[in-house]
Formats: sequence, C-alpha cells, structure tokens
Amino acid sequence: MRERDGYWGRLRHRRLSRRRFLLGGGVAVAGSAAMLAGCGGGEPPAPAASPTAIPTATPAPTRTPTPTARPTPTATPTPDPNAPRRGGTLRLWKTAEDGGLDPGIFHINNTDVIYATMTQPCTYQPTKNLFAMDGMTGYEQVDPTTLVWSVRPGMAFHNGDPVDAESVAYSWSRLANLYDALGATHVRRDGFDFVDAFEATDALTVTERWSRPNADALIHRSRHYYSFINPRMVEAFGAVEGVIERADGTTEDVPGLQELPFGSGSGPYVLTKRDDTGTRVERWPDYHRHTPADDGFVEDGPYIDAWETRIPYYSRWGSSAAKDAFLAGELDVYVDILPDELPEFEGLDHIAVTETPNAGYAFLGMDGGKFHDKRARQALQKAFDYEGFIREFRPLGGSYAAPISNVLPHFQRLGQQEMREWYRHDPAEARALWEVADFAVPIDELRIYLGSPQLASVGEFVARSLGETLGIQSEALHTDGCGLWHWCTPPDPSEDVRKSELLAYGSGEAGGTTGIPHDSQLIHYDPRAYGKNAFNHYVGSPRPEIDSDARTIAGMLDAQQRILDADDRADLLTGIQRWILDRHWCNWALPVSAVSHYGFSARLRDHAPDDWWNFYDRRRESMWLADAQPSAST
Repeated sequence: MRERDGYWGRLRHRRLSRRRFLLGGGVAVAGSAAMLAGCGGGEPPAPAASPTAIPTATPAPTRTPTPTARPTPTATPTPDPNAPRRGGTLRLWKTAEDGGLDPGIFHINNTDVIYATMTQPCTYQPTKNLFAMDGMTGYEQVDPTTLVWSVRPGMAFHNGDPVDAESVAYSWSRLANLYDALGATHVRRDGFDFVDAFEATDALTVTERWSRPNADALIHRSRHYYSFINPRMVEAFGAVEGVIERADGTTEDVPGLQELPFGSGSGPYVLTKRDDTGTRVERWPDYHRHTPADDGFVEDGPYIDAWETRIPYYSRWGSSAAKDAFLAGELDVYVDILPDELPEFEGLDHIAVTETPNAGYAFLGMDGGKFHDKRARQALQKAFDYEGFIREFRPLGGSYAAPISNVLPHFQRLGQQEMREWYRHDPAEARALWEVADFAVPIDELRIYLGSPQLASVGEFVARSLGETLGIQSEALHTDGCGLWHWCTPPDPSEDVRKSELLAYGSGEAGGTTGIPHDSQLIHYDPRAYGKNAFNHYVGSPRPEIDSDARTIAGMLDAQQRILDADDRADLLTGIQRWILDRHWCNWALPVSAVSHYGFSARLRDHAPDDWWNFYDRRRESMWLADAQPSAST
C-alpha cells in the first residue's frame, strides 16, 4: 500500500470537523441556481433640528443668542435581509407514513423525525468531501484497527438522562444484534461487520476495536443508524423484538423501538405529532450548545423553530398534490422535479430550481436461478436498445451508468466510451448467445416485474426491446404497489427461481450518494445484499456458476473496503466493475439522466442544495427562513 505510514501520520490527532476526509475522492458537482434574495430597506434619517433662540421675559441689552442644539434622532437600523433570523416553520412533505422510528431498524419515511429528535456522531457532505462534528467533538485513529471518539460534553436526552460514552456504545453495539434478530432490518451490516467491540473507555470516550481496517468507517458513522439512543427507553419501551439463537442453544431477546417515547433522543427538536396526515417536531429549549459550530451547525441550536411534514392524501405517484402545494407556495422543498415538469416551475418568483448532478439509478435485476449461465445474461446485455432508451426517456441527456455511480469521479474511472463496449445493442450477437446459453428452466417468455407503478412505460420499453431482439414473447407486469417482495418469493422454494425473469426498479431521474462506493451502487451487485435477496445470486447457490462468482465478488468487495490509499482502492474498484460488466453479473444499469432538479422556496435560506441531494438535508441547523417570526418559546 502506498504512503501507509504517511497516511496514518496525517490522520492521527486531527479534528475531523476542520479537515477534509483523506480517503474520499470527492463528488462531481454541477452548477446551482442562486436563491432569490429578499429585499429590505428603511426610511432615511430625519434631518437634524435647526438651532432655536432662547426667548427673554423683559427687555434686555442686545446680545447674540446662545444656540441650543436639539438631540439628533437616531436612525432605525435597517435589518440585513441576508442575516439569519430565528423562528418560523419549515414546511415539508413525504409520500407515506414511516414504518417505525428506531434508527437501528428503519430508514423509510422516518428521517423527518430521526434527524430532528436524535443526535448523530457527525455529518459527511460528499460534494464538499467534508465532515462536521455533531454529537462528537473529535476523533483519533490510533492505529489501523482502533478508532477513538470524544463525546461532546454537556449533552442530555430529552428526559434529562445524560448522554455519555456508555449510552453511545450501547446504541452502536445493539446494531449487530438487531440485524441478527430481525433479519429484514434495514441497518447496513457492512457498517459494523468489521468491528469487534464498541467500548466506553471513560465517561466521554468511545473506542472502536476492529478486526480489519475499513476505509468507509467514518462515513458509516455519519448515517442515522448511529444515532445516540437512550438505553433506558429501549429497555423500558422496546416494542419491536427479535430473538438471537446462540451456538450453545441459548437465546437472547433483542428489543427495538417502534415508537420513540419522550427521552429517547437528544436532538434539537421533540416530536409533537405523528399520524397518517404527517409529523411535526418543535424546538427543544434545553438543547445543548454546539461549540464549536462546524459546517452546517449553529452554536445556539437551529434557527428554525419547527418542521411540519405533511403526507398528501394522494402521494405524488398517484397525483400532483405535493407539486401543486409547492407551486402554490405551501411547501418549502420539492425534490426530484421530472424533466417534463420543469416548464411548470418557470417564471415563479417565490421558488428557485436548482440543477444538481444525478446520482439516481435505473436497474434491471436478473434471476440467478434462471440466468445462471453468463451467456444468457450477456445476451440480455446486448439485446437492449440503449440509445433508443435515452432518446425516449432522457430528454435532458443521458449517461451510461457503471456499477459505481458516475458522481464519484475518483472511484469511477470508466468513461462513457469504454462503457459502450458492454452497453452495446447488437441483435445478432444477442441472439447467438441466447441460442447457446444453458437454462435451468425453459424461458419461453420474458416477464419484467415493476418495482413501482410509475415505471410502467419503462417496463413496456424493456419488454419491447428485449422481446423484438430475441424473438420471444415479453411483457411488463404492472402493479399498484411495490412489487419487490412478490418478485423475491419463489413459487416453489425447491426450484430456486423467482416468479418472473427481470425486476425493474429506480427511475434514474434523481438521487444522491453517501460518498461510499458500496452505497453508490455496488450494493446492488453484492451477493450478501440485493444480489442475494432480490436477484437470487448468492454464496451457496445450488447453481455452481452463481456460487463461484458470488464468492469471488464478495471477496473483492471486502478487499476494497480495507484499502486506505484512495488511488489503490480506485484501481481495485475499476477491476471490480469490469468483472461485473464482463459477466453481466446479477443486475444491470440502464442509462440515467445526466442532471436532476430540485425546487426550493425563496424564503428558505442557507439550505445547501447539495445536502438535500446527499441525505444530510435536515441535519443542517444553519437553514433559516427569510419571513421567520420567532415563537414565544424562542
């Protein structure tokens, strides 16, 4: 490994919040539209009064009057319209209720509560390649397998219990048990599977002891899974339970929280409403001081008093209720503006549209029980009309998408021209490969299952393109909800095949990145993650070709996480991508839009569009509202 000693020498004793991350490669950033500045002004100062003679009661000798100056009125200061102000309510929306609020279990539709009511160790903004301290004041990488955190002093949970190293170590240690007990939990195993122990080594020090180095550890800690949660609340109110079976035959109950009782978190807001119409969080007056205030944080806590998140009666996939509310000035953020919607947002002074890079995805997963022979998968790869897809679905321009997101330029070294070597529409080669491929079960028809109903037109294009090229029947199976679980359930487990051949999911119009290559988008090819659960490509598969390839890529994915030199890691990641594309392993990426667009109200300031794009939107305490009126509690 190059410069290993130099790397660790530079890393020791650095304050994370003041330094750029040494392992990351940065994110490609497009220009952003400027927010509309508010206007301000005031009356000009009144002119000074003229001197006035003092009158006399009786005649007197003529004398020069002694002038007496009147006080000059003090001009009222003109407020600076660009200076942050406190108060107001941020108006947000989401498509549906959350499934639960335990940060170690759930991550769908719950961040409006989790990010507000809980504290995380730090944030990481990939577009800036920058960390900022939240619940920690710093860290020290003692050696390649020991990371020491300093907990911010003076923090408390909302019920007054102290936030200390013991509570933090408890919060993080429970993640592995939750994963083992619940199975379907959304917490990411690769965020902790290299950790032997999280230990409270004194009142405000947490030490991580690792079994192997991990280049992404700090970014993982910035995710909401690593929120600080009150152990007393988990033990007293745990409602989601799982059971771990030990090797010695004993079992252990593992509690998790479906609800978040008061006192569970230590964040700047407390939850005051949560029902099928939305959520509301309000400022917690005893929130700790945030000293020093790193990027995005404010020493005295967030400027905004409350967040109101509404759930439109119809989600945006069923109607334009949220879009109409945003255009009418009733919402402050409208993410993921589709290209054909852009004209509706033009010429409106109360909103601004920001153009960002697009880190979204559009995938077709392939069932490993049916496509165990790589020649069958390669036939599909060559049967698809990529340029036709771009013309029909990418009006603002399309990009070929590699297994790692194009917005991670340091790790993504495959250019557009090189990717055309694999993403090439070649009907003759496709049919030749299809004819010689081995199939575990006869495939007389290609059925494309849609992961969400808005993908109907995409599914129809895929079915038409593949069916016409290969000369077989094909159809897109439309659903009225997410079809992922239906796809993942084999009709007969002994057959080890899915109910259809392909799964289409993701629109490719908009999306973000954590900055971790595995998140963006290698997890979709991991035989221990989506590759196993959704696509039937896994270690231990009864199909020898699948089992062999699954073991190979699992080993490569583990190896790249251990490489701390960014250039060495990029070399290995490039090899992994070529390996995936050569074999057309388990999943393939359709072309994505070159850019995406987000809408913000003109009253929302310092909102950092890139933070909304990269999942750290509502942790930015420095956001403020130009028309804010402080509440009585502020």
